[in-house]
Amino acid sequence: MFKVYFKYTLLIVFVFVLGITLHQLFTSHRSDFNTISRKYLYFFKDSALNNLDTISSSSFTDSDVLNDYIFNTNKNKYFITIWEFKTLHNFLLSEVVVNKVEFVGNSKFILQETPGGWGSTTSISIKYLYEIDGISLNISTNSKVISNLEGKYYKGFYGLMDKMSLIDKDGDAQVYFNFVKYQTPTILLFYKKHKNLFIILINSKNEFDKNIINILNLE
Repeated sequence: MFKVYFKYTLLIVFVFVLGITLHQLFTSHRSDFNTISRKYLYFFKDSALNNLDTISSSSFTDSDVLNDYIFNTNKNKYFITIWEFKTLHNFLLSEVVVNKVEFVGNSKFILQETPGGWGSTTSISIKYLYEIDGISLNISTNSKVISNLEGKYYKGFYGLMDKMSLIDKDGDAQVYFNFVKYQTPTILLFYKKHKNLFIILINSKNEFDKNIINILNLE
């Protein structure tokens, strides 16, 4: 009797693990270099294109596309992430909420993936089957917002970031941002001009002028 029970238990566990593996195989982020990311170059002004690194990368699913770029100047190197969320159609920039909390969320989800971050100063972890049902961002108490940034189609801030997370309506972390360097100089923008919502991250190992956003077409 025990042997039969044990065999059934093993079978159930095997089917469960197989199901998760197959689901992740077909729903997790896939990688691409220099193809998909080029479709998003319209975010950069023509005068900025020559300063972009020749290699760019993308991580994508049917519902989102995360693109990583490197922008070089004589004084600094900037890591730029442009992340499109294809399913967030109904949210308004006025609904963006930023909370400063001691605990921003769990950096080690039971099941997770880490798309993007190629050459970046930021590690991004995504909860398996993540669901963002609102535009709420938690930043750690060790993070510091220096100035708010707002335009017709974007809203965000420039600051020194330690950890951040996008949370759902229940306050559970769905996406976790961990900055490799303590208090990394960072710009975060929520951008929406047409149908889809974008998150734009700009960071560097060195402090920089917030006017770096002028290399982007945001209006």
